[in-house]
Amino acid sequence: MVETAITLPAVILFTMLVVQWALLWHGRHVAESAVQDGVRAARGYQATAADGQRSAQAYLQAVAPALLTAPRVEVSRTATMVTVRIQANVLAVIPGGSFQVTESATAPVERWS
Repeated sequence: MVETAITLPAVILFTMLVVQWALLWHGRHVAESAVQDGVRAARGYQATAADGQRSAQAYLQAVAPALLTAPRVEVSRTATMVTVRIQANVLAVIPGGSFQVTESATAPVERWS
């Protein structure tokens, strides 16, 4: 009985750590895909930074509305380059835990020559 009282909390904590790691891993990949989607939308010929922001936010809302909370999507577009950056909090299963993911991507803007 004493062994169970000692090992059971450790097993539960280890399981929660594994689940949290999986949520962080998945959240990072979702944010990376949203960034790439935003870059594709914003780099198009006659596209705007707002197009990229809408596209990235729509992707996050469609794929992981509960996994990534309070996402901040920043898009900067110049005449030659576009950069999309996403920072979001990841759902925490560990009490008191706070986890964040940050992803960014840069690509050249399509131009008519």
